[in-house]
Amino acid sequence: MFGDVAVAVHPEEKKYADLIGKTVAIPVINRPIPVIADEAVDRSFGTGALKITPAHDPVDFEIGKRHNMALVNIFKKDASLNKEAGPYDGFDRFDCRKDLLVRLENDGLLVKVEPHTHAVGHCVRCGAVVEPWASLQWFVKAKPLAEPAIEAVKSGGITIIPDQFQKVYLNWMENIRDWCISRQLWWGHRIPAWHCDDCGEITVTVDKPGKCARCGSGKIQQDPDVLDTWFSQGCGPFHPWLAGRYPRLALLLPHDGDGDGLRHPVLLVARMIMMDWRTPARFPSVGLSSRPDPG
Repeated sequence: MFGDVAVAVHPEEKKYADLIGKTVAIPVINRPIPVIADEAVDRSFGTGALKITPAHDPVDFEIGKRHNMALVNIFKKDASLNKEAGPYDGFDRFDCRKDLLVRLENDGLLVKVEPHTHAVGHCVRCGAVVEPWASLQWFVKAKPLAEPAIEAVKSGGITIIPDQFQKVYLNWMENIRDWCISRQLWWGHRIPAWHCDDCGEITVTVDKPGKCARCGSGKIQQDPDVLDTWFSQGCGPFHPWLAGRYPRLALLLPHDGDGDGLRHPVLLVARMIMMDWRTPARFPSVGLSSRPDPG
């Protein structure tokens, strides 16, 4: 609630039509937020009015982008509340929810409480509830990589076996989005970027730099994130020292006649082709899996 930046209603919903463009206040902190119209709102769900929290929900993030709205992060790194939560600054998130519920009831703002089943992410290591958090990440612009990979299949340079997966491959490639390649789970190559403590410049280089590329300061810290596993896998065969020392790294890429459907799910092969499209002869025919893609 404290991270809300708007209340969205469907533009064709008559009961809310006169409220569009007006403002409402967030309880407790009294911050005014606008009522906006967006077709993404499901009029049949709940009240038909959707509060928008772009910093902590992926759907709301997309709506927020369409309306050029700010990202209001309400959490500290330990998932306790920050100053955006007003009087709940420093509270544990679960303690805040319990106390806030009582406060809303006492203020006459609580209409009802009812059970609702929804998907909540949990940490694979400790089981803690994971809070969505908009943050800076590293992306690869995917469209320039996808275009030649699409042409390679359409022209017959690469044949996908069985052919039923060609539609899956092309549909995904033709609607591809930029690829987030940074991960916070330390399982992979660390991103070769160094942040300057003095000027904020980011120095990207294969070898560890001795100083900032902009201001020359020696106070630099390597980015803590690691590369996405699929991106790391695609990089291996191109490393000159590794490829020469370990020829079997070529097996990391799909290649001619690879019909082992248990090894290569559709999207993983698509990523591999994107990263190696300059040498399509490496895999003129590719076998794809019928099992679910890991994403």
